[in-house]
Amino acid sequence: MQTVVGVFDTVNEAQDARDALLDSGFDASEMRLQSNPAEQPSDTLTTTDRTITGTTPRTEDEGFMAGIGRFFGDLFGSDDKEQAGHYSEAVRRGSTVLAVTVAEPDRVEQARSILSTAGAVDIDKRSESWREEGYSGFDPSAEPYHPDQIAAERSRYQSNSLQSSDDLMTPDGSRQVDQGTVLPVVREDLEVGKREVDLGTVRVFSRTETRPVEEQVQLHEERADIERRTVDRPATEADLKAFEGGSIEIHETSERPVVSKTARVVEEVVVGTEASTRTETVKEQLRNTVVNVDKGDAETTGMAEPDYRSHYQANQASLGGTYEEYEPAYRYGSTLRSDPRYANRSWDEVEADAHNDWTSRNPTGGSPWEKTKQAVRQGWESMTGRR
Repeated sequence: MQTVVGVFDTVNEAQDARDALLDSGFDASEMRLQSNPAEQPSDTLTTTDRTITGTTPRTEDEGFMAGIGRFFGDLFGSDDKEQAGHYSEAVRRGSTVLAVTVAEPDRVEQARSILSTAGAVDIDKRSESWREEGYSGFDPSAEPYHPDQIAAERSRYQSNSLQSSDDLMTPDGSRQVDQGTVLPVVREDLEVGKREVDLGTVRVFSRTETRPVEEQVQLHEERADIERRTVDRPATEADLKAFEGGSIEIHETSERPVVSKTARVVEEVVVGTEASTRTETVKEQLRNTVVNVDKGDAETTGMAEPDYRSHYQANQASLGGTYEEYEPAYRYGSTLRSDPRYANRSWDEVEADAHNDWTSRNPTGGSPWEKTKQAVRQGWESMTGRR
């Protein structure tokens, strides 16, 4: 979202610019007018954050200019206090400032063109002329210009404007033609490079942990079993040998579990880096300067092709397709002016008929209206200067 600001010498010029913006579809709620108290129709002075109904002119004026300073300070931010001061000073000297907030990036240039056509002045040149008179920056405590001072200020700028618009006469009587102002045509090109980004460090740790296990084993055991039995029988000769004494030995055995552990490698963790390549699409908005020449009532024969190409690069290329595919749409739009059906009509009035006509000329769908209508409109506006 961007804000386009224009400075006008009179309230009427600023209001005409505002009407032109409204006719072109800009939202009235996004526009703000700021003017000198002497230029306002009543004694109620409106700022951005309050309304001041005066008690004495001096208290009124000082409060108003402080509000104007805050308005432009908020508009330009803390990084551009000098430029904000220039606009505040313009209001103090009797000018009216019109600011319009544009939500659609592709309409910023249109807003600038409308303000310029309506008579917006060059604030940088204006501030340079103030410096020649001792101006060093905006002073919120300074009083706004009164009607007589405003009239003198405007008269001086009108004289300068007439003098600069005439051819210059040299001492020998020959005429020196003013070469005009050079408007640089600037186009942004996209350059995509690469830089390495640290994504952090991956650490792999190893540690030993224990886990309980259970295993069942069968153990064999042999122990002496002594049993006494009561008998009653005649003793035999073998029994009588027991009188000689003796002993019998029985060996007892028992199995005990024996635990042993063996280590086996069951998995390997390989630590390294894996390189891969991916393709990423970089999307960006590129700006370029488009210069339209308005020849008033003179018959316009056409627009130079580089201007169409500039518009294509800024607006159509991102939709797909080559310039050659859009060129017929630009040419079609440029021929609409010679069609008596569209004479003295705005684009909003023309679009529906142009849509139907274009679709009938391209029945196969190779150039759908939604894709090419911006090119057709650019061709129309380049020939007519209408919006």
